[in-house]
Amino acid sequence: MNTLNLNAELFRELSYIADDENSMKKLLKYVKKLAAQQYKTPAPASSIVAEEAESYRPKTKAELMEDLNEVCEEIKLIRAGKLKGQTWEEFKHELHD
Repeated sequence: MNTLNLNAELFRELSYIADDENSMKKLLKYVKKLAAQQYKTPAPASSIVAEEAESYRPKTKAELMEDLNEVCEEIKLIRAGKLKGQTWEEFKHELHD
């Protein structure tokens, strides 16, 4: 897959969980950790990574894949109607807090 296709797939999957606060929080936490590992730079002080700085250690590839699989399972549950997602308005409000 090329980068354009990967981006399209990522945004398509994100659209499925955009209404679920818990899934979006988990995904955001995962992405921040992944970015910090990728670029080996400290995350901003306000981020989740910084809050866990004392106990932080980079995750292994297996751990990252497990986390991603958990998020994907939540997405499937939301799509199947077994979990309730959060609204876009709730998500935007959360970002501003």
